[in-house]
Amino acid sequence: MCFRPPSAAATKKCPKCSAENETAATTCSACGEALPEIAAPSVGVPGAPPAPGAPGAPKVPGAPPAPGAPKAPPAPPAAPK
Repeated sequence: MCFRPPSAAATKKCPKCSAENETAATTCSACGEALPEIAAPSVGVPGAPPAPGAPGAPKVPGAPPAPGAPKAPPAPPAAPK
């Protein structure tokens, strides 16, 4: 089974007269009332915490910096001839 989130509304409803208007409209085509902006859908799972280290993640005071990439192990000694 495939989960598909509900699609965004194709129209805006006027808060004053309830007329349906184009999504890009800023005023109602029937009464001229200003239409509210529709928020862009957010990406991700609602209520899920942000990924660790994501931009905007809070910094922990006094925490040491993250270590760099591990160093390569030393080369084995050359075999005697």
